[in-house]
Amino acid sequence: MEPAQSSDAAVFSAWLADRGEDFLLLDDSDSEQAHLRFIGPFEGANVVWDCHFTTLASELQRTGFSSLRSFIEIGEAAEQGIPLRVGLNVARVDHPAILKMMVMIRNYKRLHRGRQEFGDCYPPDRRG
Repeated sequence: MEPAQSSDAAVFSAWLADRGEDFLLLDDSDSEQAHLRFIGPFEGANVVWDCHFTTLASELQRTGFSSLRSFIEIGEAAEQGIPLRVGLNVARVDHPAILKMMVMIRNYKRLHRGRQEFGDCYPPDRRG
């Protein structure tokens, strides 16, 4: 397996370091979603996160819900790493938003498998 595709955190981390990168962007075909891989702590060890990052606006369109909150979803380890879905109330998924999301995941002390929601509902209730 190529180092860029490895689920071994040490191998993938070394590959990123050799390139001077913090993450590997796999798909950013639109400004509301991105698929990327990065290293971060989870359950006492560094892991490879296989992350799908989306805006809440895009997630609302995909699900058809009337509102939702920011979320983190963590799945079971797979060939490409630990599946991670993150939905945040950001206008667009760009390089600065990706870096902020990665810092949030790396610093969040209570990450666990499953879905975790936080923050206010989007869109806000404007009935006043």
